[in-house]
Amino acid sequence: MKFSGVRKILMVTGGVFLFAFMLGKAQPLDFNEHNRYVDNINHLKEIDGEIDREILKAKSGITKDYKPIINDFATRKDYELQLQLIPRFIDRQCQRKINNSLQAYMELLQQKEQLFEEFKDKNSILQNSLSYLPIAVSEFSTKAAENYSDSQLATELNNLLKDVILYNFYSTQESSSEDLTAKINTLIEKITQLKGESTEYTDLDTAIANAKLIVENQPQVNSLVAQIRVIPTNQSSEKLSELYDVCSQEAIDTTNIYRIVVYVVSAVLTASISIYTIQKLRKSAAIVEEAEEKYKSIFETSVEGICQTTTDGGYIRVNSTLAQIYGYSSAEELCGKINDIGRQLYVQPHRRDEFVQGIQKQGSVSGFESQVYRKDGSTIWISEKARAVCDRQGNLLYYEGTVEDITVRKAWQEALRNEQEQSDRLLLNILPQLIAERLKQKQSTIADSFDEVTVLFADLVGFTELASRLSPTQLVELLNQIFSAFDELSQGYGLEKIKTIGDAYMVVGGLPKPRRDHAEAIAQMALDMQKIISHFNTQNNQALSIRIGINTGPVVAGVIGIKKFSYDLWGDTVNTASRMESQGKANRIQVTEETYQRLKDKFVLEDRGEIPVKGKGKMQTYFLIGKIDGDK
Repeated sequence: MKFSGVRKILMVTGGVFLFAFMLGKAQPLDFNEHNRYVDNINHLKEIDGEIDREILKAKSGITKDYKPIINDFATRKDYELQLQLIPRFIDRQCQRKINNSLQAYMELLQQKEQLFEEFKDKNSILQNSLSYLPIAVSEFSTKAAENYSDSQLATELNNLLKDVILYNFYSTQESSSEDLTAKINTLIEKITQLKGESTEYTDLDTAIANAKLIVENQPQVNSLVAQIRVIPTNQSSEKLSELYDVCSQEAIDTTNIYRIVVYVVSAVLTASISIYTIQKLRKSAAIVEEAEEKYKSIFETSVEGICQTTTDGGYIRVNSTLAQIYGYSSAEELCGKINDIGRQLYVQPHRRDEFVQGIQKQGSVSGFESQVYRKDGSTIWISEKARAVCDRQGNLLYYEGTVEDITVRKAWQEALRNEQEQSDRLLLNILPQLIAERLKQKQSTIADSFDEVTVLFADLVGFTELASRLSPTQLVELLNQIFSAFDELSQGYGLEKIKTIGDAYMVVGGLPKPRRDHAEAIAQMALDMQKIISHFNTQNNQALSIRIGINTGPVVAGVIGIKKFSYDLWGDTVNTASRMESQGKANRIQVTEETYQRLKDKFVLEDRGEIPVKGKGKMQTYFLIGKIDGDK
């Protein structure tokens, strides 16, 4: 007997310890930490890609503002610090691996930042020289037109400008750039010899100096960009992301072994996050690829067309680039076929007249955008920059200028405009209107404290058993039918739906716009939710129950996330409301003392007594039965 008693005690003690061990292992992981870490990795990837794109824009002269790149480098340091805070549910061995991978990634980004600083200095000199060289050549050519003895210098200087432009265009092609470098140096020597010892050619000296700077700095800029692009930051970030995915999955698998029910929810959540991450990565990759293709197209056609036109709309001279823009095989064919630009070229009538009037009024036009016909009858968009050329007496001789094909840019602008409109519509679907308006005003942090709101948590009892009997499609359709009805209730009572997690539903009254009757509105919705479940069971021959918990008190509400916005609540009030639901009874509405005090005059409530609540001790709770007869 004694042995049997001891054995029972040992078995009970062992069972208690085993249960405690299982319970500890079954505690859910902190997915907020997980999502934060995944988001930080993704943000760091996006910043890395944005840095590469901005550097390419700066190299091509599309932008001269380095502030976005500098800001990106500063932002990525913030994310690096956040990534050092590895989620606590990751085991120590995995944390060491992640730290090592993160350190390697940070070293690559630091190397890229150092190369960018060198690139910024060199590229600034290069872009300034590319901007000032045509100006210096133009000013000297203007002066040379007044002095016949300088005409040869002007001719050679224009040849130098052409070769420098070609050199800049073909700078990435080693064989072509070497030939052009030699040709440019020869031209510089020739111009220097023609100039002699004279100090009267300030513009000429400026042009030569800028040409030398371009030849000197272009290879260095190309080399720096190439070094930046070959730094394997993308592969390193992917390695970090994959390593973290492996470690987090190990933690999830360990938890799932001890808690089967949580496994289902965790698996769905993990799958959703994985699918979302993959979709976002694929979408980001597609956007980057599309942007690179568009940028490549713009870059390859960036050499402008040059033309001289008569006052009555004929071409005097054009270059081959302009002929290519308009779809002609040669400059001669273009000049021969087009003898009335206003009638044959422009899509919009009188556009040529507006072009001429602009020059007559201001002396020149810039950014004059028009839609024109190509040889095959198709239309493109062009941007013209032109001025009037007059003789010494001021008589108009002809117009000269440049033409740029901006069709791709127009299409891109339209696509971006459509994307912005779609983003605005999506924002209003996932956030309250007041919060969405504040977010669109670019507030860095949206967080508000509310002194008193009422929070409701609801959970479908019997959902797990129902899920085992229905197909996924049938299950989602039934769940959508119930939650859609709940959404209509929340909208009808002026309440704010916060989120759904599996078969759980959360709604709050009294925010973002405060209201006095928030507790009454929540109570009425809870009663109607019971009616909806009863009606649903009758229509669908089901036996679902609903368990509802309500609490009133202060909360903090705000927007979290950058790419996937979420409006959420925090505070003891929220946790207590959740406890009211989880420790309630099926088909009953359990409320706290705080909520009871606000409902007792208009609603019928039943005293449940004190119940133990995790983290709170014993709490007095009540069951909400219905409204008092005659009270509206």
